[in-house]
Amino acid sequence: MHVGDDFQTVSELALGVTSCRNPGGPIELEVSQRERRNAGTLLAPECFDSVIVDQKGPLVAQGSLAVSNLDETLAAVRKIKANNLTAVKFYTSMKPEWIAPAAKLAHQLGLHVHGHIPAGMRTLDAINAGYDEITHIYFATMQAMPQEVVDKANTTMRMLGPGKYFKDVDLDAEPTKTVIKTMAERHIVLDPTLVVVENVLLANAGTPGPAYAPYVGTLPAATERGFKSGPIPYLPGMTRDDAQKSVHHMEEYVVKLRRAGVPIVAGTDGRGMELVRELELYVDGGMTTAEALATATIAPARNVKADKRTGSIAVGKEADLVLVDGDPEKTIGDLRHVDQVMSDGVLMDGDALRTEAGFSGRPK
Repeated sequence: MHVGDDFQTVSELALGVTSCRNPGGPIELEVSQRERRNAGTLLAPECFDSVIVDQKGPLVAQGSLAVSNLDETLAAVRKIKANNLTAVKFYTSMKPEWIAPAAKLAHQLGLHVHGHIPAGMRTLDAINAGYDEITHIYFATMQAMPQEVVDKANTTMRMLGPGKYFKDVDLDAEPTKTVIKTMAERHIVLDPTLVVVENVLLANAGTPGPAYAPYVGTLPAATERGFKSGPIPYLPGMTRDDAQKSVHHMEEYVVKLRRAGVPIVAGTDGRGMELVRELELYVDGGMTTAEALATATIAPARNVKADKRTGSIAVGKEADLVLVDGDPEKTIGDLRHVDQVMSDGVLMDGDALRTEAGFSGRPK
């Protein structure tokens, strides 16, 4: 999730998250939060931070390092390394020809490369240019999308196009067959954020989506009103049935990728509350609950090269644990019922954390 302020760090712990990936935020805030956590003055999970790099212009990503040429792009990569951050995240308005040299430099500096796929590029183009990871399931569909979708992938077309067309994509035929094979062979990671697609394409105006419904009644009214927005306008000829079928087919695509050997790491791109819903969507697509749990524990730990010390329960590893009321191996949604959280060996009460984070009670 994008960690926007210090309340979100407390909220993450209240949700049972002891480590997180921040896939892009203001570089000054990321460094400040890391330093204050290390000094013991900020209550927060351990965060592995990326910084967004995007081309200057009307569609530039907020909070990004905005660049106007290749030299500035390379300088941005060096700045990310100089601040001891984890990864470079390229965005949709980048010029495609800047990606390969910038990714090469990032790898030379020991940085992870991930992100949105720039408009005009398809999934395999990004992989061949040096991406280690694809951010968002809809960019993993771009190989099979019509050219008009690919050309406008720096707009809402990146979700609307797959929402209209992906239901008809055969996962066992070209070009998606080669995408799956390539991602598996090269161990290209996917951060699906299926919950984003569900929230955007299948929202019902006036009704909180499944990701937020369990938290209604525990947050301020102004916050909860934001859970009730409607979907964005569909493309001409696109129906809600198209969107529903496409979203479910994306769930199946995620599972097929994982079964082929592609590392799947659970992300939300939201407030953190969406994480358990993300795992529910994996289960809906065909994962077992144990497989879904792995996408939020050991798989992301491997992705940030922290799996030797966290991400699973073993003697000698850091005591990053969550105790929940229920049995997530039977019902993955029980992960919402956080009772106790242990981060770096410090035991914290779930109710106390929720109070500090602004929740008035436990989720349903």
